Amino acid sequence: MNTKHIVMLLLLPGSSALTQSVDTLVQEALKNNPQVASFDHRIQATDSRARAAGAWPAPTIGVEFSQVPTTSGDVLNDAIANNYSISQMFMLGGKFSAMSEVERRRGGILEENRSAFLVDLRGRVKMNYYRLWLLDRQIEVGERTHNTLNRLVEAMRMQVVTNRVAQADLLSLQAEAASVGARLSDKRAQRIGLLDVLNGLLGRDTMNREVKTDSLPASISLQGRERDLSERLTNTNPSLLAMNRMTEMNEAMIVSARKDLIPDLMVQVMIMRMPNGMLLTSGSRSVDAIQHSAMGMPMQKTEWMYSIMASITLPFVPWASERSTAKADEMRTTNLGIAAERDAMRLEMIAALRSALTTYASKDSLAREYLSSILPLAQQSAEAQTIAYQNGKVSVTAVLDARRMELMRQDEYFMVIMDREMALIQAEMMLGGSL
Repeated sequence: MNTKHIVMLLLLPGSSALTQSVDTLVQEALKNNPQVASFDHRIQATDSRARAAGAWPAPTIGVEFSQVPTTSGDVLNDAIANNYSISQMFMLGGKFSAMSEVERRRGGILEENRSAFLVDLRGRVKMNYYRLWLLDRQIEVGERTHNTLNRLVEAMRMQVVTNRVAQADLLSLQAEAASVGARLSDKRAQRIGLLDVLNGLLGRDTMNREVKTDSLPASISLQGRERDLSERLTNTNPSLLAMNRMTEMNEAMIVSARKDLIPDLMVQVMIMRMPNGMLLTSGSRSVDAIQHSAMGMPMQKTEWMYSIMASITLPFVPWASERSTAKADEMRTTNLGIAAERDAMRLEMIAALRSALTTYASKDSLAREYLSSILPLAQQSAEAQTIAYQNGKVSVTAVLDARRMELMRQDEYFMVIMDREMALIQAEMMLGGSL
């Protein structure tokens, strides 16, 4: 077999197979990742918490058997009075609605945290996908190189027997084939570990399910969009929006603290049953009843009475109002801190976004340069060394060095593509969505 033809097989593309796009895997992760379901349940729980915060306090029911003689076990009929009471606290001034609003605002924070998690999950899936993509391309090149070197070793083995090729050239090829095989095994092991991580993010129970990556991700144009994207970041980044929701919750807590200064009303209604009549009523009737009771004579008929009591709290008095006013002051100061932190985070994110956009444009330009000139020149150099070897002008080591350089340039090209996609992912994570 002609040596040049064999070595040229190093650049042939691998066989095509059904691939999975990164967007398909992202949708699978958003649907099946258990953490997404966890956020959904926690958000639903805030609705129940809001309803609970708006519920009235439970009423209180009381029963009292007053002044029962120690010699009697009939607490119902021998007591001076049976008291039955019910009381209810009325929280006035819209306190219930204020507390419910605080819990609803807390649910808004959870919703933005869920959105932030989805952005992070989408980014992690894409990052691991393109790491897997890089390994797939490296493995494809490694497999082609390894197979080609093995075939070349077999072809040269016969030429060594006939003294047409030096033994040293054969040994150099065998060493190169062994080296490529060892690196290929390492790449395959890395791929297994990375595939486990990706399957975990996708929410798959079976970690060994295969993922076949696309052959080459397409590039997009971002020219002239930097300013628009910076403005979009302020309005769409879920972490910034979560801080806005936190500020809104604190404002609701300030309103609730103010309403705590409004008095609450307690109303109690009591019904008194006197099985032996009204013994404590002043006048001759009371004296006769006491004498009859002492002599063991039958008492008068059961009498009934009722009483109503109303009381209010005084939360606005100086020694108690500090509980509410200090809480409101705390929330105002906290909001000032949140606003400052949000501004700092926004500036950092805009800087990171611009850096990612610059990196993307640079890597995309570099990838085009590799395709247009660097890779063709490396291929031409390797072919020239192959022809020189066939003409006896250079050793096989020079050919192998040229092919290693060509493969190195291919690997660099794949790395540039991955770095370009990583920059795009970082920009999308800053924006909270796809470009």
